[in-house]
Amino acid sequence: MNSARRSNKSLLIQKGLYFFWSAHSLSMITIRCLQWERENMASVLDLSLLEAAALYRRKEVSPVEVTKQTYERLQKLEPRLNAFITLMEEAALAKARQAEAAFMQNGQLHLLAGIPYSAKDLFYKKDSLTTCASRILKDFIPDYTASALSKLTKNGAILIGKNNMLEFAYGVVHPDFGQTNNPWDLSKTSGGSSSGSVAAVASGIGYFSLGTDTGGSIRIPASYCGTVGLKPTRGLVSTYGVFPLSWSLDHAGPIARSAKDTAVVLDAIAGYDPKDPHSASGKITAFDLDRFGHSSRKRVGILPDHKLTMLEPDVQKIYEHTLNLMRALGWELVEFEVRDWDRTEEIVLKVLLPEAAHIHRKWVHRKDDYAEMTHRQIEAGMGQKAVDYLAGLRDLRRYTDAVSTLFKEVDVILTPTVAFPAPAEDPEIGSEEMDEMLFTGPFNISGHPAVSLNMGFTRDGLPVGMQLAGPHFGDMELLQTAYQLEQTQAKILPPILVGAE
Repeated sequence: MNSARRSNKSLLIQKGLYFFWSAHSLSMITIRCLQWERENMASVLDLSLLEAAALYRRKEVSPVEVTKQTYERLQKLEPRLNAFITLMEEAALAKARQAEAAFMQNGQLHLLAGIPYSAKDLFYKKDSLTTCASRILKDFIPDYTASALSKLTKNGAILIGKNNMLEFAYGVVHPDFGQTNNPWDLSKTSGGSSSGSVAAVASGIGYFSLGTDTGGSIRIPASYCGTVGLKPTRGLVSTYGVFPLSWSLDHAGPIARSAKDTAVVLDAIAGYDPKDPHSASGKITAFDLDRFGHSSRKRVGILPDHKLTMLEPDVQKIYEHTLNLMRALGWELVEFEVRDWDRTEEIVLKVLLPEAAHIHRKWVHRKDDYAEMTHRQIEAGMGQKAVDYLAGLRDLRRYTDAVSTLFKEVDVILTPTVAFPAPAEDPEIGSEEMDEMLFTGPFNISGHPAVSLNMGFTRDGLPVGMQLAGPHFGDMELLQTAYQLEQTQAKILPPILVGAE
């Protein structure tokens, strides 16, 4: 089959010229300019998931060809990214051949059929290495598969490999595995803890990935790397077969390059799972390709200015730009306050530290096999008083009720995802830079769905994400809102893709 090419029109890819639009004015910030012609970069790997799926159905490109191209790009970029721990090339190509045969027979296949993807290396895959990026589990091979991966396999998606991450999703890089680098600037971190998942998606190595989010671990790296990252409603996506960090705060969710692609994946992996004691029975609106993006006027909750004084200047400008876009769409902006918003770190740590310590109690004597800071955090959890843990759970319930009440007055909440763009290294849990999860942590506490999407770039060309949050089980409507904002942004590929083909 012929290789797929998008339009022959050249597309100016700018890690350089970014336009801020508002209802009243157009201004331009000039930053270091790096540009190339789309024709020189054209690849099916840079299309959206849905665009690739359409090519399959028109028999213009095959799953085998796309999977091979995915591994070719992976091999070229991986030495610089460090996004993968385990590859599954033989099994992936076998799965691709099955999908190709089904398409040739004009079978009625799921939108994910033949679509390559990756998963954070704490999702169990039967008979496949699952390390959690730690020496503790360097030889661990589970005998069953995570429910989310099983659903994707059933729908024909092709798992190409397991992604690098922060050790046990605990906010620290293990020296044996190293940091995953940001495809927009290799001197910066991709963010964590779903580090490799987001870097891979941003670099066109797979059309989506699965990650986990306990305090922002999907949304924070999505902001740093310019992807869409969704933390679903708590319990909507099963965490059965996912190594836990904190069962009260953990969420599993999708990472993709567009809101619509994210919705396709969510639709496939959502649903009650009797094997998961934390699974929720509530349902979301089913994905409807024809109606996706149709949305009514919104009432948007925003924080008062005194809650945003920590924003770096470029993040502040992009936040204001997003507010102007919302006004131009006719959406009403309403300031809100939530009790205990400023206690996010305190509440998260009261719950996370003792739960993580309980999970790791059988390995705590293996100090030298952990990264130093990971082990220190486990020991801190061991020393936490039961009364403080119970107080944290009480605060969690109160906070959930407060945010749920807010969603009776607004349809969606807007915040920056992070107060700053990607730093050189990931801030450690409990460090002075803990405000990395200032805006993401509240929705892990409350369990409401929250999504990060790219809304602009700094003067240095780093992506900046904005976060939208919505009511419980309003995940699909939230993604439709994200889609509306996303349509105002140009598609820009990261500099690491120059010469990647």
